[in-house]
Amino acid sequence: MDEKFINNSTRLGGYTAIIGALTMVVGAILWGTSGTDLWAALDSGDVAGYLAATGAVKAQLIANLTLWIIGVLILGVAGTTLTNTCHQRPILAQIALVCVRTGIPLVLVAYIAMLAVVTQIAPDTSPTAVAMAQVVGWIGVRADDLATALILGAAPLFMAMAARDAWMPTWLVRWGYLDGVIGLLSLVVLYIPPLRGLGFIIIPIGVAWMIATGVVLLRRHSVTPQKNERGVTIAPASK
Repeated sequence: MDEKFINNSTRLGGYTAIIGALTMVVGAILWGTSGTDLWAALDSGDVAGYLAATGAVKAQLIANLTLWIIGVLILGVAGTTLTNTCHQRPILAQIALVCVRTGIPLVLVAYIAMLAVVTQIAPDTSPTAVAMAQVVGWIGVRADDLATALILGAAPLFMAMAARDAWMPTWLVRWGYLDGVIGLLSLVVLYIPPLRGLGFIIIPIGVAWMIATGVVLLRRHSVTPQKNERGVTIAPASK
């Protein structure tokens, strides 16, 4: 594979992994401070209460979901470019790419469904509005749960397997394996209502893995010898 292409993928993958993950973190802060939780409302059956509470923080939730949409698009770029750096085991890299390319469209649908609840239904608490919010909201949260397991669980697992013994350090490989296990757990607990909250563990661990991977890639790129168009190594500029 062309060395310049790999170097560009390394740099782009590093930056987008960090920027995308941090964008998701900012969105999560807005969601966490809104005092609303669609997942909890659906589990408890208090969708009417959620709709009423959403009316007071509608602008904040719109900003939250907008940042998440932007963030996952950036993470999609990161996931694609990261797989380009895993050329030693291309089959595993392609599986990781499938996970990313399946998860990103799925989570976009999820966020649009949540936006529909926030902007088109809330703060109406009539029986019809509650029934609509239950259906649209359920589609949104379940699509988000599955996409999260794919993007932050399965994709890191297969990327770690693909980049093992190459550019990814052992500790980051093991972290990727942990992401895969927790991603599977997040899907299993969906069928165990009392334990559904455990599924959210994948989010901080998976997002942190993305940031760590971005840092590793950028550090690797900074020490990788650059070559000119004739293939001659260019000495790094002194600092």
